[in-house]
Amino acid sequence: MANSNRDNHNSIFEIMDGMMFQLSKTKKMFMIMILTTLIIPPIALLVMTSAYDSPFNDRFEQRLEDRLNEQLRRGQITLEEANKIKNQFINKQRNQVLFQPPQLVIFVISLVWLGVGIKQWISISKWDKKYQKFKEKQKQVDKKLDEYFDS
Repeated sequence: MANSNRDNHNSIFEIMDGMMFQLSKTKKMFMIMILTTLIIPPIALLVMTSAYDSPFNDRFEQRLEDRLNEQLRRGQITLEEANKIKNQFINKQRNQVLFQPPQLVIFVISLVWLGVGIKQWISISKWDKKYQKFKEKQKQVDKKLDEYFDS
């Protein structure tokens, strides 16, 4: 009875050791997956939202210019009024925060996503270091046991 219980423990430990070995082998693939799914996309989103203005701003300015020109041509407003309206919109855009609300949402989501990716990267790296230490100690114990049983 005690012998079968011991065999169960050995098989459980062997199974766990095998699982740990397989996880260690696939660590590089996990790291690549983390890099490609949790780190690169948010960085790309951050760069895109901060480097480029919204495409609607150019269209808005063009439509504003066309509408003001049309009203000038019809005589509905004067040139001074048209310039005043343009300046109001230009000053309003300059006074806006660094990020507009849609960009801010993307920025926050990207930061959270990036944080999760970095956390997973660190977690797997720590786990791998611990596993490598465990394997080193296991080799030392096996070596000592072999020396003990050989003598």
